[in-house]
Amino acid sequence: MKRIIMHLDMDSYFASVEQQARPALRGRPIGVTGRPSRTSIITAFSREAKVYPVRAGMPAWEAFRACPNLQCVAGHPEQYLSVTKRFVSILKEYTAVLEVYSVDEVFMDLSQEVPSYDAACALAREIKHRFRGALGSCITATMGFASSKTFAKLIGKKNKPDGIGVLSEAAFPELLRTTPVGDVCGIGPRITDRLNRVGIRTLAELGGASTEYLKREFGVYGLWLHAVGQGKDPTPVASYTELPPPKSVGHSKSLPPDMRALWQALVVLRGLCDNVGRRMRRLEYVGRTVHCGFRMEIGRHYGKQTTLHVPTDDGETIYRACLRALAGIPIKPTEVSNIGVSVSNLIEHDRVPGFLLETDRKQEQLNQAIDRVRDRFGAQAIRRGSSLLLRPIAPHVGGFFTENEDMEFAEK
Repeated sequence: MKRIIMHLDMDSYFASVEQQARPALRGRPIGVTGRPSRTSIITAFSREAKVYPVRAGMPAWEAFRACPNLQCVAGHPEQYLSVTKRFVSILKEYTAVLEVYSVDEVFMDLSQEVPSYDAACALAREIKHRFRGALGSCITATMGFASSKTFAKLIGKKNKPDGIGVLSEAAFPELLRTTPVGDVCGIGPRITDRLNRVGIRTLAELGGASTEYLKREFGVYGLWLHAVGQGKDPTPVASYTELPPPKSVGHSKSLPPDMRALWQALVVLRGLCDNVGRRMRRLEYVGRTVHCGFRMEIGRHYGKQTTLHVPTDDGETIYRACLRALAGIPIKPTEVSNIGVSVSNLIEHDRVPGFLLETDRKQEQLNQAIDRVRDRFGAQAIRRGSSLLLRPIAPHVGGFFTENEDMEFAEK
C-alpha cells in the first residue's frame, strides 16, 4: 500500500499567536524576541515582516534596518505551548500515527485513513476549517502531502503560507532535477558545501552519485543522502503512542552581550548542568557521554565530549565533565555568545547497579530532595549560590522550556 504522509507546519507561528492574542498587532510587521530591545535576537517574524529581507535569528538592530516599521514584541512561550496542545488534540482525532516534530510542526501517516491524495486534500481543508474555529483566523497552517516525511515537508515548504501541496509520483523527476540539496531538511550548510564542492548541487545529482563515495565521505548518513536523491525516504512517522527512548538530554543558552565573559558563561553552564541532571532523573535515565560546546561572536561553534567511567544524572558530575571537555578544545575564548551541554549514551536508571560509596548515595538522596522541592515550589525555590553572581537571563523564546514544565514536544 502506498504511503500518504502529511507534514503540517504552522505559519509564522509565534508571531501569529501574538497577533491572535493582541488585535492591535494584526496586519503589522512584528518580530518576536525574548525582550524587545535593539540588542536582542529576533526569533520569529510575522508574514507582514517577511516581505522584507529578514530572517529568524538576526539581531534586532539589523532587522530594523531591513524593515524600518518593524515592531518588536516580547514572546510568550507558555502561550505557544498552549496553542500547540490545542491543535495537536484536534489532529489526534484523525490518526494515531502522529509525530509532534516540534512545537509548530507535525507529521501524520494517513495511509490507513485516506485512499488518495484527493481525499487527503479534502481532509486538510477540514482541518484548516477546524483550526480557524478553535485557534482564530490569524493562526494558519501549511500542509504538504507525499509518500515520505522528507518530501512532504519539502512540498509543504513550497506552498507556504496557508497552502496545501501535493507531490505526485509524476512530479518527482522535475522536483529532483530543480531542487538544490540544501533545500532538504537534514542537509545542513556544511554538508551542502561539501556536496557542492564535488559538483553535487541538485537532488538528481545526489541520487546519481556513487553510493560508495557517499558512504565513504558521510558514513551511514551517506546512504540516506543517496536515497533522498532518488526520491526515497523510508523513515517512519514516530507515533506519539510509541515514543522512542531519548537519545540525549541537553540544554543551551544564548548569552546577552553584557554576560559573555567566560567566567559568566561557566556560571550559566553550571546551572544548565543541573537542569540536564534534573530532566534525566525525571526521565529515569543516567548517561555516560557528556558533550559541551560554545559559540563565539563570529558564529562558529566549538565542542568536545568526554565519556565517564560510571553513568550519572548528577549536575556536579556533569559540570566537571564539561570542564574536562572544554580543556580539550584548543580555542580558549575570553567571551562566548552561547554555551550548552548534552548527555548521551543513556541507560535506564534501573539497569545500573547501586552506589557503593555512602557519599554517592547521599548525593543521590540530596538531588531527589531538591527535585521534590522544585517540583512543588518552582525551579527558583532552591538556587546554587554562584547563580546569584548573575542577573537572571530572560527565557529564550525559541527554547520552549519553562521553569515548571519540561517541553512535551521534540525540538527541531
